[in-house]
Amino acid sequence: NVEHPDLSKRFLPRGAGTKGHVLLTARHAPPASADRTLLLGCFPPSESVQLLARIAPGHVSSPRDAAAARSLVETLGNLPLALGTAAAYMRRCDVPCAEYLERYAASEGRRSSSSSSSSSSALPARYGESNEHFHSVASSLALSVNEIEKENPTACRVLRLLSFLGPDLVTKAVIRNLLCERRRVDAVAERRRRDVDRRRSVARATAAVALGIGASGALRLVRRNHGGQAGVVAATALTAAALLFVSQDSFLFDGHSNNQPDTTAPSTPNSFSSFEYEQADLVWDILKSFSLISVKDGKGTIHRLMSQAMRYSQSDEEARGNVTICIDAMRSMWTFKPERPDTWKESQSILEHVKSVAAHSLEYHDLSPEYILRAGQLSKEAGVFSAMSLNAFVEAQASLEMSLKLLDIGAAKGKRNAAFQKAKAETLHELGRVLRYQANYSESEQSLREALQISNRWNTNRKGNDPSVRKGIADTLHELGVLEVKKHNLDTAALFLQQSLDMRRSSDQCTSDDTHANCASTLHQLAAIHVARKPPSLEKAKTLLQESLSLCQQIGQRAATLKQLARVSIRQGFLDKADTYLEHALELYLELYGDNKLHINIAAVKFQQGALALQREQLEEAWNHFSECLRIRRHVYAYARTVGSREDENPIHLEVSCVLHELGCVGFSQKRYSRSMEVLRAEHDILERLEESATAQSERLHQARLTNLTWLRKCAKELGQDDEVNRLVNERTAMKKRSARPTEGQAAVLQSDSVTLQWKAMECRALARIFALQKQSSGKNDIIEREKLTRGLDELLEEITMAPQESMKRAAAQFRETILSCIDKPMKERRISVLKACDELRDVLRAHGLQVSDSINSKKKKK
Repeated sequence: NVEHPDLSKRFLPRGAGTKGHVLLTARHAPPASADRTLLLGCFPPSESVQLLARIAPGHVSSPRDAAAARSLVETLGNLPLALGTAAAYMRRCDVPCAEYLERYAASEGRRSSSSSSSSSSALPARYGESNEHFHSVASSLALSVNEIEKENPTACRVLRLLSFLGPDLVTKAVIRNLLCERRRVDAVAERRRRDVDRRRSVARATAAVALGIGASGALRLVRRNHGGQAGVVAATALTAAALLFVSQDSFLFDGHSNNQPDTTAPSTPNSFSSFEYEQADLVWDILKSFSLISVKDGKGTIHRLMSQAMRYSQSDEEARGNVTICIDAMRSMWTFKPERPDTWKESQSILEHVKSVAAHSLEYHDLSPEYILRAGQLSKEAGVFSAMSLNAFVEAQASLEMSLKLLDIGAAKGKRNAAFQKAKAETLHELGRVLRYQANYSESEQSLREALQISNRWNTNRKGNDPSVRKGIADTLHELGVLEVKKHNLDTAALFLQQSLDMRRSSDQCTSDDTHANCASTLHQLAAIHVARKPPSLEKAKTLLQESLSLCQQIGQRAATLKQLARVSIRQGFLDKADTYLEHALELYLELYGDNKLHINIAAVKFQQGALALQREQLEEAWNHFSECLRIRRHVYAYARTVGSREDENPIHLEVSCVLHELGCVGFSQKRYSRSMEVLRAEHDILERLEESATAQSERLHQARLTNLTWLRKCAKELGQDDEVNRLVNERTAMKKRSARPTEGQAAVLQSDSVTLQWKAMECRALARIFALQKQSSGKNDIIEREKLTRGLDELLEEITMAPQESMKRAAAQFRETILSCIDKPMKERRISVLKACDELRDVLRAHGLQVSDSINSKKKKK
């Protein structure tokens, strides 16, 4: 049931290539694909009558019933869903078709008169469905609902509640939770009603006493004044005052809201009474007998059109109340804890229900702030689960963005604003992580920095006394560090990660398991930085990873650390130890993810196992490991595949290109040159498209393309394709020239002027790094380094002015502006900005062929 053509692009399988077909059903045909669209009409009248007779045998047998059946199918527009509902009613209530038609006509008459007096007569335009089909379903459904209401009102209430959940995976457990929440709401309403009666009784008694006192006083005044006019006036005033007191007391009491939302709903699993178990079984059987739910393997499905009809039949007040019940029911069933894999399977069974309830919460902006907050938190949890357990990053992003919409709506109400801001920071943090998984680094950084800004503001307001806020700040700093690692800004990444680690270790709860796990995660990332540096500090990385491993208690985190230890061991030449680490990591991941073996972390282990086998020259085993890694990554990054391309089965993602490159190298070593060239060409296409749209990682992509062309040339040479060899050599040479200068006409100018600018930029960058990495921001040394940097920036400006318009000039100018904007700021405020500017300038310098070293200890070494 594709509601919009663009939705199909997200979910189409990506690995089939030109083999096979995908069948989509929709209520509206997409105009752009008329050549591949088959329009399906409803049944012809004869088949519609046969369907009625097959579902309700014996109820369409007489001539009178057969005539009624022909009239009924025409009335219902020959729509199978409406016909099935009508036939189920005949069978369930043992009603012949002729009588059903009479009941249907009577019901329609009541519905018509009701809708004509209602202000909202527009049928289901808000749902975007066909009015004709919707009318048929709604009409046949109304008759069944009326009968269910007479037989079992509880079943009717449950059906209305189910209309706000997902259409699939409806279970008796879901119904029991809905019944439990419904009973709790009814109990709260009953307590309030009793409170109303008690207050009313007290008010009446108080009124009677006040009226008696007033009347008695009035009588005494009249007698004292012997019935004079003054006495009558005073008595009248006293009596009026007593009546006013009574009316004011009643007014104050009647003004007590009896419709306030209950804010005591627990988020813990419900405990059921025999009532919930018995009623759930009864409701289940009733809905099945009326064909309102179809069941297979204990899981029910309600047709989407039927659910929409049920929602449309409810008043806004009733729908709003039912949404709040569904929110609380899902909160009680949602047990997901990222650190506890045993909660994942149960949470997955209600994931679509949680997403559906959150989506419907957006339709009712007049929900109480408490319930908007709950819905927003549920949507955030659904996003975290989708990313972590299912690798469904597009769906995770949609859930997190929906959460942000709900939180903004709730914050606009002006109540519990602090809670909404805190929840928004948490959601932005998770959204930043999901965007990083999708390699959308700029939006990821924007989301994370906004989360950090909110948390810092909240922490300042609380004077740093809220441990949960400090934890959130540390988490976001950690995530910013991971993002900078991905962008290969290692200095900036190390700074973020060290700040995160310091905050976690200084926490009042530094001995708790959660803090240990968080510290282990940050130590892991710091180790990754030492591995990525040139030259790498493998012993330092190994020490950090072993410390991380000693703190790890979560399965996934321990597996990730073992995988990184294997990577270090491979580079150190300890291949047997690396093999052991990888086997243990894979065992833990398989235990963690269970049936979901197409997970990004399992792919990472397979990649490392392939690298290990390649180093051992076990080529066939390496090919198998890399092939399995490629299969998983094609599945995980399917959203990045070019839409509409039948020949390209590879997503446009850097992780996919990396494994393709390794497969090409293995194939070359196996002397399977044609196969190797095919794989390397696929890598070439991905890198080319990535570089066209790249906003970051330009140096890494450039180097990857040069390496790819080198291997393609080797394959072409082995295959004797001399023309292809020459073409590849020319392409590689042209790429290197483009990275050194923008055009051929400017070659001489760039050779003279641009080289001077490059060296001056390198000199200023070194001064800026020394200035940023000082331990103190005051004193004589700080003044000296500031003056050196200022003079260097002035000299850099002269070179920028004389340089031609090209990338080096733009990068140097941007670097100078950034440094000048933060040179007078305190050390803590300037350090990150300065180091990030240095990292960005380094990438440009390296792209121009310069070797950039980040060591600032040369003087110490000379001594």
